[in-house]
Amino acid sequence: MKKLARDIMKIGVPVCTPNTKLDEIAKMMIRDGADAVIVMDEEEGAVGVVSQSDLVRAFTRNWQLLSAKDVMTEKILSVAPDSPLTAVANMMQDEKVHQVFIMHEHPETGKPSAVVTMRAIVREMAGLPAERPETPIERLQKARKK
Repeated sequence: MKKLARDIMKIGVPVCTPNTKLDEIAKMMIRDGADAVIVMDEEEGAVGVVSQSDLVRAFTRNWQLLSAKDVMTEKILSVAPDSPLTAVANMMQDEKVHQVFIMHEHPETGKPSAVVTMRAIVREMAGLPAERPETPIERLQKARKK
C-alpha cells in the first residue's frame, strides 16, 4: 500500500504574526520541535513561512532587529492529506524546501493544521513511527512519573 502524506504528517503548526521578532520564532521552533513557523495576518490569513534556513540567513544580518515579515518566504507550499508521499517528496525536491503544509482543517482561514517534513520522510525510510504531538493525558502521565 502506498504511503500518503496523512501517514507521516505532524499535526499542529506553530504560527506567529508578521511582527514577531526572530528570537521569539527561534524559541517557538525549539519548543515545538518545528522546522518552520507559519506567519498569520489577521485579515489575510497565512501570508508566509519562516524556516530554519530563513533564520540562519538572517543570522549574518542585524537579526535582533528583524521580524517575521523581514525574512519570511511568501510562498507556502501545501498538499492534501491524501497526497502520495512520493509526490510530496518530488515537490520538496523541485521547490527546494524542507517541508510542505497540510491545509485541510482550516480552509476558511488558510491556516495549515499539519506539516510533512524531510525529517518525517527520513523517519519513514528508517521504519520509525511518525512523530505525533503529546496528548494532554500523556503529558499528565509523564508529569506524575517525575
